[in-house]
Amino acid sequence: MKAKQQGEFFAIRNSGPAGAIRYGLCLFLLLLAGAPLLAQHSVADRIEALLIEALPDASGPGLTLGVVKDGQLLYQGSRGNMNLAYGLPFNDSTVVGLASVTKQFTAACIGLLERQGKLSLQDDVRKYLPELPFYGDTIRIKHLLHHTSGLRNHNVLLDLKGFDFTTRGYTNETIEELMFRQKGTNHPPGEKMLYANTNYVFLALIVERVSGSSLHEFAKQEIFEPLEMGKTFFIRDLETLVPNRAEPYYADPEGYKQPKSLTLCVGAGGMESTVPDLLRWSEVFLQADHEFAYLKDFLTQRDTLNNGERMSYGRGLFVSPYKGLSTYHHSGRDRGMRSQFIALPALQLAVFVFANEENIHAVNFSYQILDLFVPEPAEAPQKAVASTDLARALQTHTGTYQEVNSDLRMAIYLENDTLKAVSSRGSTGTSLIPEGPNRFSRIDNSYITYTFGQEEGEDDLQVDFGGALFYFEKIRLADPPNQELETYVGTYYSQELDVRYRLQVIEDQLVVTYPNHRLVLSEGQTGVFGANRRTKYSFHKKNGGESLYFEVASEGTVKNILFERVDPSPGI
Repeated sequence: MKAKQQGEFFAIRNSGPAGAIRYGLCLFLLLLAGAPLLAQHSVADRIEALLIEALPDASGPGLTLGVVKDGQLLYQGSRGNMNLAYGLPFNDSTVVGLASVTKQFTAACIGLLERQGKLSLQDDVRKYLPELPFYGDTIRIKHLLHHTSGLRNHNVLLDLKGFDFTTRGYTNETIEELMFRQKGTNHPPGEKMLYANTNYVFLALIVERVSGSSLHEFAKQEIFEPLEMGKTFFIRDLETLVPNRAEPYYADPEGYKQPKSLTLCVGAGGMESTVPDLLRWSEVFLQADHEFAYLKDFLTQRDTLNNGERMSYGRGLFVSPYKGLSTYHHSGRDRGMRSQFIALPALQLAVFVFANEENIHAVNFSYQILDLFVPEPAEAPQKAVASTDLARALQTHTGTYQEVNSDLRMAIYLENDTLKAVSSRGSTGTSLIPEGPNRFSRIDNSYITYTFGQEEGEDDLQVDFGGALFYFEKIRLADPPNQELETYVGTYYSQELDVRYRLQVIEDQLVVTYPNHRLVLSEGQTGVFGANRRTKYSFHKKNGGESLYFEVASEGTVKNILFERVDPSPGI
């Protein structure tokens, strides 16, 4: 059955009572046609069952998705509503936001410019962004693509600055101005991967400066029009009406509400598309003879870090195994929406899922669909781990760990000879299954791994969430904490963020106040405070101990923002 015919068939099934009769007749004819079509029908029914299981109540927001298999549209369907105000259900051409799924398209624009001979991935980014300070080592275009530049994440910087995301918006120009003020980075280029949206905002600017066109126009001319993706575009403004667009929602005790955003940021996100267009894009990854097959090679090319370690992130896409098969994938998330794109070339399979409510798990749902096609791998022989080695390792690994450049802590402890992990935001420990003396996987998700005892760098533990790495260091907590809090009182200023922080002691607690924030801080390591928000404040003395300053690090992607005390009193 051709893709168009299949789409018509599923449309008949979903077109009301009359359609149900036509659907039954079509199904009878399909049964006469042979087993292969019956198998396709069976998979469609199983996907429908998964949709109902995921969303028993279809009166609220929902899911829309599509599946391509062996070059044909196997399934396209949805459940729930794209617009609650008018009670409009999803349809086959609903326009949806992509969030970070956008990154592969921004990277593809760079790939096209390289193919045209207009830039090289080895180019110093300052060749195109001369406003960016030199941080002691050359940041190249390839470092932006692979998230290894070390540049601080602008989303986190804006939060530290006290930006009010609920009443204000920002643009690429806002980000560029902020980033050009920064005096440092998180790490030397190529040392490690730290996923940061800033990299792709800068890639968008490079595309525009090299091509002489807006990102929207360049992508439209070079990618979307040739691939006949007529309803895919980078957002250009917030005023243009987009027909048939899905609206985002979030749950509230009073009912669903719609987030409003004044932000227009493209490159790291800022794209919209439809399920049919995204499935057409998937052909680039599944068809070896596709006219854009070179983009598949470009986007899935993984780099190596300075220490020679191979990365699991390509260029705008993660490249990772699932049940022994290689996958290319990226998810997206924003207030009120989730998205996921994933392709498995070995099975000629691709899936795209979009949800317009942030508690509907598009990523999990995509893997439920994959499980309909991907056989369970044969049990690999377990690597023997000497009991004495394992027992020694288990005891060695226990302790308190803290995310590098964050106050997020994790307790690793033994319970009945089983290593367990619980974060400072969690309540119950998760068992870790040994794959070797230093490598463990979670009992509830074998694709989340914990590797202890890193020989290089500042981390003692790496946690791998399907290709996204989080780094932890082993720490010793202050005992007792929160002593001599009056020492830290004062007004502090950051030149990089152009913001003042006020620290006070209120009811025996250290409180920090800055625009739109008031946080109670608690001491972890001696002289290091946090509020369990993945932000830490490290205090230091200089000039013989007479003056005080602190450095802020946050979410693992911002390091050492300097705040100098400008007044020993907290001020007003």
